[in-house]
Amino acid sequence: MTSRHIPSASLKIVPDSGFYIAAALKNGYARSYLVGRGSKFLTYRLFTSEAILLEVQSKLENKFGFERTQVVRAIKDIRRVVEIVHPTQKITVVRDPEDDKILECALEAKADLIVSFDKDLLTIKDYQGIKIIHPSMLKYMFPKAK
Repeated sequence: MTSRHIPSASLKIVPDSGFYIAAALKNGYARSYLVGRGSKFLTYRLFTSEAILLEVQSKLENKFGFERTQVVRAIKDIRRVVEIVHPTQKITVVRDPEDDKILECALEAKADLIVSFDKDLLTIKDYQGIKIIHPSMLKYMFPKAK
C-alpha cells in the first residue's frame, strides 16, 4: 500500500493595520493568526509594507497610548512573522485614501486575501481577484488556529 501525499495549499494574506492593532491590544484570535500557520491542508503567509507598519506604530502610540518601548516590541514581533513588500504602484480605489496602502501591498505581494476590520475595504469584497474578508472569517478557514 502506497501512501499518497496530498499537497497543502498556501494562501498569501495581507492583514490591515487594524488586525495588527487588535493583536497588540488583546490576546485573542487576531494574535493567534500571527503565530499560527494554518492547518494540515491549508497554510498561509502574511505580508505587509512599511506604510502599514508605520500606521500601526502611529495608532498604537497616539490613539492607544502605548509607550515607545511597547510599540517597538509590537512592531518587532510583527516583523518576525511577516514578509515585507515594497509596493511599486500607487492606486486610488478606496473612499479613504489611507486604505489604498492595503490594496497596494496586496497587489505587490500577489495576495489571495486581505483581512480587514475596515468597512470601506470590506465593502469592496474583491479587488483584482484578491478577496477581502473580516478577520472573524478566518476561523472557518483555519479552525485549529488558537
